[in-house]
Amino acid sequence: QLDQLTNSQSKSIYLVTYGVTEEDALQKNDKVFQRLQKLKDDGEILRFNSVGGIVNSKAAQREKIKEWNAFWTSQQKDSVSSLLIASSAPLGFKATTFNTFYEHLNSSFTTQEPEAFSTFKLIDPNDFISSKEGMATVSSLVKVEHTKAAQLESAFKDIPNTVTIDRQQTSERFLGHLKSDFNHLMQYSLVVILLLLLVFYRSVSLTLVTAIPICLTWLLTIGIMGILGLQFNIFNIIISTFIFGLGIDYSIFVTNGMLHHYRTGEDILKTYKTSIILSVITTILGIGVLIFAKHPALHSVSTISVIGILSALVIAFSIQPLLFKLLIGSHTKRPIPIRHLIHSAISFGYFGLGGLILSVLSVVLIPLIPISMKKKMPVFHKLVSKFMKSVLYTNPLVSKKILNPYNEDFKKQAVIIANHTSFLDILAIGMLHHKIIFLVNDWVYNSPIFGRAVRMAGFYPVSDGLENGLDHLKKKVDQGYSIAVFPEGTRSYTHKIKRFHKGAFLLAETFHLDVLPVLIHGNSEVLPKSTFIIKDGDITLKILERIKPSDTEFGKTYAEKTKTISSHFKKAFETFRKELETETYFHALVLEDYRYKGDVVFKTINTDLKKNGGSYFTLFQHINSNDKVFHLTDSYGQLNSLLALNAPGLGITSFIPDTHKAAIA
Repeated sequence: QLDQLTNSQSKSIYLVTYGVTEEDALQKNDKVFQRLQKLKDDGEILRFNSVGGIVNSKAAQREKIKEWNAFWTSQQKDSVSSLLIASSAPLGFKATTFNTFYEHLNSSFTTQEPEAFSTFKLIDPNDFISSKEGMATVSSLVKVEHTKAAQLESAFKDIPNTVTIDRQQTSERFLGHLKSDFNHLMQYSLVVILLLLLVFYRSVSLTLVTAIPICLTWLLTIGIMGILGLQFNIFNIIISTFIFGLGIDYSIFVTNGMLHHYRTGEDILKTYKTSIILSVITTILGIGVLIFAKHPALHSVSTISVIGILSALVIAFSIQPLLFKLLIGSHTKRPIPIRHLIHSAISFGYFGLGGLILSVLSVVLIPLIPISMKKKMPVFHKLVSKFMKSVLYTNPLVSKKILNPYNEDFKKQAVIIANHTSFLDILAIGMLHHKIIFLVNDWVYNSPIFGRAVRMAGFYPVSDGLENGLDHLKKKVDQGYSIAVFPEGTRSYTHKIKRFHKGAFLLAETFHLDVLPVLIHGNSEVLPKSTFIIKDGDITLKILERIKPSDTEFGKTYAEKTKTISSHFKKAFETFRKELETETYFHALVLEDYRYKGDVVFKTINTDLKKNGGSYFTLFQHINSNDKVFHLTDSYGQLNSLLALNAPGLGITSFIPDTHKAAIA
């Protein structure tokens, strides 16, 4: 019943006429009023409110006055007067009863200004008419069904200076512009925040560690709002900026806390986290309680506040520490420069995609080619070798060099042995020649990405035992393939070569093959074990002279050869290191360890390495790799780091009296 009286469920549309003067606007409104009256009579609209039924333009008033005067002629007035007197006398009315009416008929009417109608209590013209310098408008409110709103707009296109305004649509557009402006504001704010963080931290990595959680908080908040069906409005947009600011504060607090712990070992992050939790609690108590409010605006403000503040808390306590450990590192992990991270992602992505393609080829295409496997396999091995080489060349900042003083051509089968410190070792050996098969671990052999290609190439899993694979390996040797083995059995964390196992030398003795040592230098620094980041550096391979089965210098049995060739290999590698490693070879790694220890510390160490690098290098020549060293120093421990990098087996005991420097070291 209420809707029948007020049409509250219908659509409200304003019709506005405008002109330079009120008269211009009222003249247009006269036409609008007539059109509205017709539309209402035809049932096209539900109802309308307009001043046009009372207030007309002066032109319309003059026309109506003219019609009035034309109707009320002297004869008409006399006739009406006589009839009233005659018919009212029997009823007891005096002849003068209607004198006021007669006087009104004889009045001289003139046009009136809109203000003259303001005395009417039923309607106030000022609610419909607005006038300023050079501009006047007259508005009408129309109630129409939602499905007929477009028809109403088209019905007034022929009346000039007339505008239809959909109040709901206008509000939606206003809110849309408000959202757009808010998004732009957020973008501008984010740019400013990034610049300020970059100026403050003077590090792209620290800036990203702080900024990425801010962006993730915003995305998480928007996502949860979408799931819950919450929309932005003018009220909750304002509170969102406040929550956005709190998220920034939380991210900065967490970054500073972790950075302080990274530099000094002092854990103040717990204090910072406590402060953040207290801030979250007070915010929820202050604003979050409005979630119980009945008003929709207050409810949305509270809901978005709770979502935003909890999102900021979760991201700051979970994702941000992981980002810090990834990009900045810890006491046991070096920082990762952004450029290295990008290059590594490209290289590993290329490796994964290429390995997958080779696996697909080995399963789908190669079996279908109507050629014998004897002819297909060399082509496949060449493809694998070229692919291994191409992976190494995906990073142009890592130089590759092969030293071949004995002009090795790999035409004669051999057991190739090499030191093993990195995932790149397989690629480095694989690019030497295509007729090489590897003894590999299970994770390589059973890899879902490149495992099929590995099995097709004839690689053998060492977990199955050499005894079980002798027939397979003998077949490959007879086909002209060499066998590549890493005698250490597993990768070393440093360039120090571990004890050799006997398997490689057993194979050489069983198949009467030469042992071909290959020294790999640089992979332990470019891509160390337990990391996926490829650093800048130099990869150098040196192919040593073959050791023939008949060469008794290295012993007669494979057990004897294991020890003597191991010793020979290690000596050759140490000589190779001295040829390649200059006094600044490990300086970049040391500086990486101190890059985020503070600008003063970093500059001090950088200056010390430049000034005393030659002296340190000379010192290294007088220290054996298995010695024990006691170091009393007032530095930040940079010499200790150099000693550990140069000789990983060195036992170092250091005492730094300055507790601050000791904490940083």
